[in-house]
Amino acid sequence: MYPDDTEELREKLKDYYGTAVAEGMPMAVIDLVRVENMSDEEVRKEAEKNHIR
Repeated sequence: MYPDDTEELREKLKDYYGTAVAEGMPMAVIDLVRVENMSDEEVRKEAEKNHIR
């Protein structure tokens, strides 16, 4: 996986958790902030956990 792919996954995760916040799940804000501070490896693992490609 290339670095640009990781940033794309990061953006998809931010969209995923941002949607959860917009749908009335305020605790997802924690996950949103967490994604912004994750390393590349953590981003890839989080995306895999959430079935995001």
